[in-house]
Amino acid sequence: MDNMIGQRIKERRKELHITGSQIKELTGISTGNLSDIENGKSLPSSISVIELSKALKCSTDYILLGKTRTSELDNNSDIRVEKLISCFEKMSEYDQEDLLMTAEMKANKDAKKGTVSSSTSKDNNAIA
Repeated sequence: MDNMIGQRIKERRKELHITGSQIKELTGISTGNLSDIENGKSLPSSISVIELSKALKCSTDYILLGKTRTSELDNNSDIRVEKLISCFEKMSEYDQEDLLMTAEMKANKDAKKGTVSSSTSKDNNAIA
């Protein structure tokens, strides 16, 4: 099993001086399960990755792929994406399909116009 995910989690946890017990308090992941993840014996669930990214103040991309740890969760885009994923996983399969069709329709509409949605533009303007 690929151990890079576990290594990144362990490295980041140690950088922040967070114990396994503190991870359990912050995420609900048991210390035994965390140990298995960090040692490459198991992989975290998608919900665990999201919770770990919050506790470790890093992006899910960093945990999963090793991409820029510095895109921390105060970035509105990361927060919206993670919130969307969390909500999506709680939906019935029927509602998931409905949401996917709606998202694809809206993405295609914006792509044809060559525009970015107005909420993204507002967020970028507020940051600038």
